[in-house]
Amino acid sequence: MKPKEIIVFAALTLLAMVPNLLVVCLAGDVATAGQRLVYLLATLALYGCAMFLVHRRAYLYIISLGFPFSFFELIHLFTRGTTTTVLSVYTWIKTAPEELEAIYRPYGWLVAAGIAVWIGYYVLAHYFVEREYLVRLRWRVPLFAGLACLALLLPVYVCPTSVLHRYQQLARMALRIERKQAVRQQFSYGVTPNGSKAEETLIVVIGETSFDDWQSLGMRDTLLTVFEQAYTLCPSRGIGVPMTLTRAGAEHTAPFYDEPSVIRAFHEAGYYCAWLSNYGYHDHLLMRMADECRYMSYQPDQPDTALLVPYREAMAQPAQRHLCVLVTQGGHDSASLRQTPTLLRQLTDSLRTVHQPAMLVYIGHPTIRLTDGRQEMHGVVALWANANYRYRQRAMLRVLATQKKQPVSMETLFHSLLFWSGIDCALRDNSLCLGHTQYEAADTLRYLDENLHVQDLIP
Repeated sequence: MKPKEIIVFAALTLLAMVPNLLVVCLAGDVATAGQRLVYLLATLALYGCAMFLVHRRAYLYIISLGFPFSFFELIHLFTRGTTTTVLSVYTWIKTAPEELEAIYRPYGWLVAAGIAVWIGYYVLAHYFVEREYLVRLRWRVPLFAGLACLALLLPVYVCPTSVLHRYQQLARMALRIERKQAVRQQFSYGVTPNGSKAEETLIVVIGETSFDDWQSLGMRDTLLTVFEQAYTLCPSRGIGVPMTLTRAGAEHTAPFYDEPSVIRAFHEAGYYCAWLSNYGYHDHLLMRMADECRYMSYQPDQPDTALLVPYREAMAQPAQRHLCVLVTQGGHDSASLRQTPTLLRQLTDSLRTVHQPAMLVYIGHPTIRLTDGRQEMHGVVALWANANYRYRQRAMLRVLATQKKQPVSMETLFHSLLFWSGIDCALRDNSLCLGHTQYEAADTLRYLDENLHVQDLIP
């Protein structure tokens, strides 16, 4: 190779490796020095396989085919601080293209610059690099075989080139999931069904809301209590909502994986449980909770008010006690914001005239604020009850009224839902029950970021 060709060849190879080198330096999920070293070695081995397999110019053409994915990888690294894979990008494109577009749109300049670099890459490779092999034929096969084995067999959790290790990880993961499912199926909260003939109804609506638009619900005068500083456990709704319905907290996440949701406790208490949703149909964590219900209805891509028809069907089922969980699409835009208050008003109207005590709990997880685009860490918890419930629980409601000014964590809702419904079990913590005389306000509130790292909140 001529000196000029050596310089161009080395520069183009290094340019193609920039995303991998940045991952080694910056990625938060490549945590230890050993992982970073093995990741780097596996990457070099992978590039070496192609280098000794084809001639020099074709090698540069081949490695440049990874440029489009490199753009995604760089943007993901800048926004999330973690690595990504081709499969995850493809899945994201297929399931949530709008979310993907919102995240990647600010980095259009990077894509444009990358296309320009890509074109320049081909020009330099074509004019300065010869169609010759780096080594003679007798050395190519053993070098290729050795580097291929190295790239495939390096045992590192974060190395995307270690294919066999990935299959091993998937097998172990499947076994852990199967074992955890068996544990959850056998789990019991030890709730004794109430032997009385009293009829009760609890409606839990889980949606998204922006506090700037909370007044648009037009229901403040009829609400019992509004906790406007209810801090979510995780800004990612796919994690935050399931955690809210379990005993998990920011500092003790094991129940999130090992225990069923609060729905199981209601089922043990004799409630007829229903799950209605127009959100998260493909979310396995939400589906896992839905499977605990006797009645399920999904209305994908429909407005929140479309849940009223299956709601009436679920409430018509013969049972003394009803728990109805509605997981709604929420307030991503002005149109869906108008749907939320309509849904809530019709739900409360349906409960006003029933003779049994009935309560509605609205859990508003954080969303992107319509005013400035920022994602908030706190939403709202709003409580509504009909006259029969107010009369029966008047002592509890007096205590609840004194607590509504306090910032609360949504990890209290598992215990509070049981308390508000009169369900007692050994795992219910009265110090986390809103409205209970033993409730203790936390000095420091905490949440989990999207990588499940504990963070402190300052209310």
